[in-house]
Amino acid sequence: MKLSIKAERSKQLAWAFIGLGSVCLLSIAGNVLTGSLAWYFATTQKTITTPMTFNQPFSSDASSADSTGMTMFATSFAYWRLNVSPETIDNAHKILLSFVPAEFRDRLKKQLDIEAERIKKAGITSRLQIREIRVVDTGIVDISTTLSTSTTNGSIITPLKDQAKTFRLTMSYENGLIRLKDFSELVPVTTPTN
Repeated sequence: MKLSIKAERSKQLAWAFIGLGSVCLLSIAGNVLTGSLAWYFATTQKTITTPMTFNQPFSSDASSADSTGMTMFATSFAYWRLNVSPETIDNAHKILLSFVPAEFRDRLKKQLDIEAERIKKAGITSRLQIREIRVVDTGIVDISTTLSTSTTNGSIITPLKDQAKTFRLTMSYENGLIRLKDFSELVPVTTPTN
């Protein structure tokens, strides 16, 4: 009788350990599933943002922004680079360069330094009017502009001819931060006339 009770207890204890092991495995599987879902939703959660100086919201997540957001960023970059005077150009270019990653900064800084020197020497004030913004591809935006410039020398203001220019901006949106990789002027292709 003692032997059968001991065998029955061992059997019940074995089933209890099997049950506890199964519950433990289910708990681990549930935690892994919950953690992976939390990670997925944290990285793909869309956020709707309406910047103060724009009247249209844009959608973004941790790795990308929609085309509306990219056009807003491109517009801001264009104004910082092209809407300048001899007094404001250094600060505007400093702000613009703060969005450029280190590996792209030297090339753009050289371009901006040449522009700044020309604007300061000639006393040129540049005013930007955006005609069209086109999203070419993910992170690539073309901006067609009209630049109105004038020179100031004391109280004499000399208006200069308006210039139509198109710029291509290459940007990326990573971890909620916008990065400007390139800001180049697109030179129109001219065909020779016979």
